This record gives sequence, C-alpha cells and structure tokens, in this order.
Amino acid sequence: MSLTNRISYKEEEFGIESNDGLYLDCVLIRPRKTADDQIKTLRVWVPKAPLTKTSTITCARQEVISYGASGTIAHLVFDLRGTGYSDGAADDEQYDIDLASVKAWATERFPQADFGFLGTPHLLHGTVNMVPLRAGVIMENYHFPASVHDAPAVLYMSTFSTFDKLDEARCAALAKAGYEVYGFDPLRYLLHASTTGLLTPDELFMDFDILCQIIGRDVYLIAQPISAGLALLITGMVERIRGVIAIGRANLAFKPKHIFDQNPQVSFDLSGFIKQIAPRPAAFVWLDNHPLGDQKEFSALYQTADDPKRAERAKEISPRLLQTLLQWQSEIVSENHTK
Repeated sequence: MSLTNRISYKEEEFGIESNDGLYLDCVLIRPRKTADDQIKTLRVWVPKAPLTKTSTITCARQEVISYGASGTIAHLVFDLRGTGYSDGAADDEQYDIDLASVKAWATERFPQADFGFLGTPHLLHGTVNMVPLRAGVIMENYHFPASVHDAPAVLYMSTFSTFDKLDEARCAALAKAGYEVYGFDPLRYLLHASTTGLLTPDELFMDFDILCQIIGRDVYLIAQPISAGLALLITGMVERIRGVIAIGRANLAFKPKHIFDQNPQVSFDLSGFIKQIAPRPAAFVWLDNHPLGDQKEFSALYQTADDPKRAERAKEISPRLLQTLLQWQSEIVSENHTK
C-alpha cells in the first residue's frame, strides 16, 4: 500500500456494548481530515458468520481510500458476537441484537449521516468459504450443495455490495432443483483483488479461471444488475463458463476508478467480450420498472451477442425463471457437445 493511501485514512478501535450487555469489537475507518460532524455517510460491513471483520476490513479501507483524506464517507467493520474479539458464546447467534446495537451507536455518534448495512450476518441454507485465488486475492463465497450427485455448477453474483435474503433464497432454490451453487457479492471480491493494483481484464480472467479450476467443473454464470457487466466480460474470456444469464444494467460494473484500470489502452468495452461468448448461450433479462434497468443499453447488448441468445422480460427474478433459462442453456450445451 502506498504512503498516499496510508495517510488518507485513520482507524479507531473500540467496543460497542450490545443491548444485552456484550462488547462487540469494532474498527471505524474514516477519512483522516474529516471531523465527525462532516461525515455524511456511514456504511457498516457485516461479516457472514462465522467470518470475522478480517474478511471485510480490506473492503472498508479500499472504499475510504478511494475518496481521499477529505472524503465524507466512513466505514465500520466489527466482529459479530462469539466471533473474533467480540464477547459472547460461539453458539449465540442473536446477531439481530448486534445490528440493532451498532445502529443505535451510529445514530448517537453520527446523527447527521446516512446509514446502511452492507450484507447480512445469517446464512440459513449454505456454508461460508474464503477461497484463495492468487497472492493477496481471496473470494468470499457461499456454497449451496446440490440435492443430487455430480450436479452442474452455477456461479451466482449478487448486485454490488449486497447478498441479501432474496439472493440466498434463489441460490437455495437452485440447489434444491439440482444445481451446485456458489453465490457471492462481487464487490467484496473486487475490493480485495484491487489492493495490489487496479484491475484489468487479464486479472479478472486469471481469477475466474482459477476459481473454475477450484470448483473442478464447468459452470453457468448468473448475474444480478451491475454484476451483469462483470459476468458478460468474464464469460467472453473464460471458456469453462458454459453460459451466462445477465440481468439488468451492465456497464455500470466498471465505473469504480479505485478498482478498475481506467487507462485508455485498457478496454472494458463489453461489445468485444460479448462477441467471444458464442457458441455458448447468453440470456439477457430486462427488469420492468427497475432502477437498475436501461432499455437502450439492454437492446445494444442483446444485438451485439451472436446466437445462441435469448431475451427475457420480467417483473422479478424468480427461481423458476432462472431454472428455465439454465435448462435452455443446458440443452444448447448438450447439442454443441454432440455435434
């Protein structure tokens, strides 16, 4: 990490007392030159149990660094009860009390700030894993085992910064339907991956090619809005991805300047990568009345793709719709293999 980055933020270590008398170990990462009353936004990174704040502290630092020493956004990382350095028994999973206590502290210290949690602590159906991809790069993912042996694998990308209960429900439903599902929040991966340097398509290819090798089989890729752009780019480069389902906005994925290399000689233009997907199938899903939908972009992406391709319009992304699209892709892959 450069000297400029190190002096752009400072960290405060302290404990927050929960409403039932436990102390939660916390680190506030904030712009170095910004006073409390100048903080406009406070974001709280929530680890998925049993992970600790070490899984999110890199993310928080990267985000604060991106806005500089005079930024107005601060980030909090903390250990859930019974994990890391927080009080509590390991089998005490009353994490809702932790979240309520953190919010109460934030309201008292930063009453003027917009407040929000990044992530949820519970994973009811799957298991949480940290996968090393290359030196200094890890991926936090959520594994939902299939109900059958030797099932096809699915990578499920949530929208940047969220992997919520609805995402978990979709992954669990796909696992029940016979898919081996690996879900993740791409932003957490991207912030870790960009600590050693701004990302180029080559780094993204390297990481996801290694991930497919770790999974040990070819995969299908499903991506929610914003993540759709990342998914289309990766599918164009990584041959072990059998097909892609891209939902909603795509080009927004590559806007963060602290993550992606913005050098004009480095191109994240999706049109070239989409052209490399065929003969593997690509499905494009337009969401009605959704803030992360863009009819012009959607049409352009779809027109860029070569057959086999499919366009869908939906009010919501249901497990049934995802299963229908996966089955369509599976049939095409089987046909290609028999030719």
